[in-house]
Amino acid sequence: MQTTQTQPEQRTLTMPKLGMTMTEGTVVRWLLGPGTHFEKGEPLVEVMTDKVNLEVEAPCTGQLLQILADEGETLPVGAPLALLAAEGRDPAAAAAAAASLPPSIQAAQPRPAAETRSALYPSVPAPGQDDWEDREERVASTPAAKREAALHAIDLRSIAQAGFPLPLTRADVLAFIERHQPDQDRSAVRATPLARKMAREHQLDLASLAEQKGGEKVTRADVETALALRQQQTTAQPSPGDRATAPLRPQAPTAPTPVAALAESEEAEVVPLSPTRRLIGQRMLASVTTIPHIYLDLEIDMSEAERCRQSLARSLAAQGEAAPSLTALIIRAVAAALRTHPEVNATLDDSGGPGKEVIRRWRAVHIGVAVDTGQALLTPVIRHADRQTLPELAGNLRRLVEGARAGKLSPDDLSGATFTISNLGMYGIDTFHAIIPPGQSAILAIGKVAQRGVVIADGPTSHSPRLEIRPIMKVSLSADHRVLDGATGSRFLQRCKLLLENPYLLL
Repeated sequence: MQTTQTQPEQRTLTMPKLGMTMTEGTVVRWLLGPGTHFEKGEPLVEVMTDKVNLEVEAPCTGQLLQILADEGETLPVGAPLALLAAEGRDPAAAAAAAASLPPSIQAAQPRPAAETRSALYPSVPAPGQDDWEDREERVASTPAAKREAALHAIDLRSIAQAGFPLPLTRADVLAFIERHQPDQDRSAVRATPLARKMAREHQLDLASLAEQKGGEKVTRADVETALALRQQQTTAQPSPGDRATAPLRPQAPTAPTPVAALAESEEAEVVPLSPTRRLIGQRMLASVTTIPHIYLDLEIDMSEAERCRQSLARSLAAQGEAAPSLTALIIRAVAAALRTHPEVNATLDDSGGPGKEVIRRWRAVHIGVAVDTGQALLTPVIRHADRQTLPELAGNLRRLVEGARAGKLSPDDLSGATFTISNLGMYGIDTFHAIIPPGQSAILAIGKVAQRGVVIADGPTSHSPRLEIRPIMKVSLSADHRVLDGATGSRFLQRCKLLLENPYLLL
């Protein structure tokens, strides 16, 4: 009886949709190389979304045949990243299937053999000398191959006519260059495709940049920094009138801008905007230019809140649990106040066009908490904060803050907030006015708790008020005046004040 060995199934790893709002991602680095075997769930590639870096796990057990997306490339959701050979469930059959792969794959070459490529793309005919004139410039190739060919001004038809199987890959383009253009020493400069393209367009010397980086790969940020400094040097040149009166002197040829000199120019340090910083800037600019902000300030006596927190901390410590932070207590009070005042837990929806705007009041209370990660300000979201006890909320807050600073949060952890809290009290800030995040109607800014003198009266008719030192916290509500008016925001702040000055109402 004959047995048929199951061939490995060829699969395409695509850019995943890692969050509800994600539309594209950037390949940061590949964790495995072509020809490497992997297990299901093993990280294959690191991808950067709008705000976080995430590892894309293998959907199956198998082998990495070919990488289709280079590091530094930004691709839409669903774009191909790599070709995989998925092994079968039977280990013996999987081993036999792996052994039957073409020698080029077993040797971990970056390009799969022609037989494998034909099986993956059965509808693509093999190239011939006679049919290229009819096909014009429509040559089946991967996006990376097109970019690499464009960088080196190579016609894809020339590569196909040289006998490379379709669809052409970036590895085919590089192999063609090595074979037909050996005078180009490509190994001398390591750079991402986007960096090569930008350097080519702006006539920058990549070799000089790579030399100053000690042979490390030149990235888009390096090229952007070099361009910024070159522009700075250009604007610093004397005007035509100054040149007319200045003595003539021979000028030495302009040397390529070294990367080491970019960090310290005479006038300023040039720091390229990171994708995260650029995104935050775009959103904040859209907010302040489209949302009419109003600001309401209030002082809250935190005496009872601190006593309550310390009492709860002693109780939790006896059970081996961590004490809740002051921020957790504030979030608990704000969540309860939002349930009482749903008009604040809202946003203006203008998607219907002018004259058809509506106010959407969210039934769920999802509170975003601004966190400084050292590189950027992230806002992880505590979902259904109004349904959580203070210990539960404190635990979730710790998890999200640690994940944000470690870069381990998913895009869904950073989206969907209906209200935001920004606490700068730990930095010694007394009070500040925050910018409303797009899609929300208000944000609460928290200042530090400071000991201040407060006039205390035993009752409304007391004739003997006294001065006491109390821990006072200043808060400021930034609100969308299209959704909220001053009275509505004031009632919400008064409710927050009542709950924090009587925190046992929250337990």
